[in-house]
Amino acid sequence: MLGQIRRMDYLTKVQYLMMLLFGAVTALFAFGPFETDVQIMGAGVAFGVTVGLWFSHLLSMVVDAVGDLRSGAAQ
Repeated sequence: MLGQIRRMDYLTKVQYLMMLLFGAVTALFAFGPFETDVQIMGAGVAFGVTVGLWFSHLLSMVVDAVGDLRSGAAQ
C-alpha cells in the first residue's frame, strides 16, 4: 500500500488529500453542533467540492490513459 502511494505522481497525491480533507469537512458539518441550516449548507457545499475534485481526478486519469493508448498505438 505504501509503495503505491510513493509511486503516485504529485498531482494525484494532492487530489486525494483534498478529497479526504473535504470529505472530513462534509462529515464535520453533517454531524457537528451547528444549526440545521448551517449543517445543510455546509455539508452540501463541502460534498459538492468533494464530488468536483473526484470528477476532476477521474477525468485527468481518463485523459492520461487515452494519451498513453494513443502514443502506444502510434509506435
